Amino acid sequence: MIVSLKAGVIMKEFESDSAKVKIPKGYRMPVIKMYFWVGLVSALLLRLVIIADHYGDIYARVLWYLGVMGYLWFFAHRYHIGKRRYGVIKDLGLLEKIDRREAFTAEDFEGLNYVMWSLSVSKERLNYLVIFAFSVIAIVLSLALDIGIVGL
Repeated sequence: MIVSLKAGVIMKEFESDSAKVKIPKGYRMPVIKMYFWVGLVSALLLRLVIIADHYGDIYARVLWYLGVMGYLWFFAHRYHIGKRRYGVIKDLGLLEKIDRREAFTAEDFEGLNYVMWSLSVSKERLNYLVIFAFSVIAIVLSLALDIGIVGL
């Protein structure tokens, strides 16, 4: 393990040790869908804060706390997934092997299969699209409330 200090934070970078590479198992679809919904509900709650604020501070605060707690859970999971994918690519040296046009071992193919499967079943693209849509709707609705065009 290499430990370095960057911007006052201790960063740990693990050296590749292909003899100890463990290819992770993917999550089952119900778990993937659960995290997708946690992310979407959290995004919606945080966008509703703008509207709830027109009705009372307590409503906005409750939605904000629930949304942030959901996001903490969701993004901790997304960080874990990204770390797993990166670990497989780094530990197996897949990018270097591709650059050198080196033949893949059975373990390399297993690792690449995990990374490709993980990317293909991920709901993050849809999650980002819905978060974008919720954001646009929240801004438009908030402006309409602020201007007085809409009265909820």
